[in-house]
Amino acid sequence: MMHPLISVLILSSLDPIKNFISLNTYISQNAQVHCEKYYIDSLMPNIVCPNIKEKNQEAFFAYLDTIGIEHTNNSGYYFFINKK
Repeated sequence: MMHPLISVLILSSLDPIKNFISLNTYISQNAQVHCEKYYIDSLMPNIVCPNIKEKNQEAFFAYLDTIGIEHTNNSGYYFFINKK
């Protein structure tokens, strides 16, 4: 049970500023890699996310689901909105 806690402590002690980014930045960085065209709702919550680029689109969408962000695909154009 201590492994996740230790990981967080190690990451935050290395350089906490670079290890976390805003939700909009997280979505934008990953959408540029995994989605050709996308729109991010301007009313996204102001939360902090890990500064990582997901390995694939499925991992990216799975993370968004865990934090309450909905993604829809309409003719290759992805929309990212906050679930209400």
